[in-house]
Amino acid sequence: MNATRNCLILACVVVAVCATSNVRADFTFGEPVDVHTDFPYVNPADEWTDCFSADGLEVYFESWGGRPGGSGGPDIWVAKRASVEDDWGAPENLGPLVNSPGMDAHASISADGLELYFHSNRPGGYGLTDIYVTARATRTSPWGPAANLGPLVNTSQRELGPAVSPDGLELYFSSNRPGGSGGTDAYVSARATRNDPWGAPVNLGPAVNSPGSDDVSSLSPDGLLMVFGSDRPGGFGAEEDGYMTRRASRSAPWQPAVNLGPVVNRGVYNMPLMSADGSAVHIIVCDPNGIWTEMEAPILPVVDFNADGAVDLDDLVLLIDNWGTDNTLYDIGPFAWGD
Repeated sequence: MNATRNCLILACVVVAVCATSNVRADFTFGEPVDVHTDFPYVNPADEWTDCFSADGLEVYFESWGGRPGGSGGPDIWVAKRASVEDDWGAPENLGPLVNSPGMDAHASISADGLELYFHSNRPGGYGLTDIYVTARATRTSPWGPAANLGPLVNTSQRELGPAVSPDGLELYFSSNRPGGSGGTDAYVSARATRNDPWGAPVNLGPAVNSPGSDDVSSLSPDGLLMVFGSDRPGGFGAEEDGYMTRRASRSAPWQPAVNLGPVVNRGVYNMPLMSADGSAVHIIVCDPNGIWTEMEAPILPVVDFNADGAVDLDDLVLLIDNWGTDNTLYDIGPFAWGD
C-alpha cells in the first residue's frame, strides 16, 4: 500500500513539474514491434518510409520498385489519413512537378507541412545528387515545382538525405564533398528566417562524424535530438547502425554521437527516424537474409533512478535532490530527449 502511495506521489510531482517546466530526461528504448501492418501498401523489399508530417496525417515514402503511376526512377509517394485513429488512404505519387525520370528520394517535411526537401540525381543539378525543395501554399494544396537549393548548398559531389529542423531554420544533410572525415559527413546549413536563402553548410565535426559514412535521418520535434545511420566501427549491424546525437539548446553544439544499442540495431542494416510525435524511433531494418521490414521502438523515460527495480519514495528524493543540476538522469519530462 505504501509503495503504491509513493508511486502516486512521484507521478503527481512529475506531472506538476512537467506542466510548468521545459525539462527532459534520459531514456531507454522499449522492445521494437513490426509496424509493416500499419502501412500495408508498402512493399518492404523496395519501399520504405522517409518521414511523417508533424500532425501524423501524412507519411511520405520512397518507391524503388517501379510502382504503377510513377515517373520512371525511384519516386516519392504520400499516404494520408483524416485522423491518427483512421487507416491510411491509397498512396499518391507526388507527380511530375516533384518527381523526375531519375532518382527522387529521402523526403523531409517541414513542421508546418509547407516545404518538402529531398535529394535527386535529375539532369540540371550541380553534382551527382543534389538537394531540392518543393513548396505548397496550404496543407491541402498541391506541391509546386521542385527547386534546386543552388551551388552554395550543393556541390559537384553527392548531397544526400536532407532533414529540416522543426523551426525551419536549419537543414541537415550528408555529403561526400572534400574536407570531410570519411565517406559521407553530416553538415548543416542555416538561414535567419523562412524567407532567407540557405547559408553555407558547416560540417558537424568529429563529435558527430566518423571516418565512415554518416547519413543524416531526422530530428526530434524539439530539435534537440538527431538520429542518423553510420557504418563506423563498433556497431551491432554488419553494414549500418542507428546513432543519435543531442544538444542542450538550439544554439548549443551537438554532443558526441552514441549508438542506439542492440534493442534498436538488430539487423544487418538499421536506419532510424523519429516518429511524428517523437514518442518512438522508427527503424528500417534489413536482416541477414536480405529481408526488409519497418519496426518502431517506444522511447521510455528512466524513472527508476537508483535501479533497484522499484519506483518509490527513494526515487522521489533523488529527483528532488538533483532537480536543476546537470545530471540528466534525474530530469523527467513528457518527451525523453535528454540533454
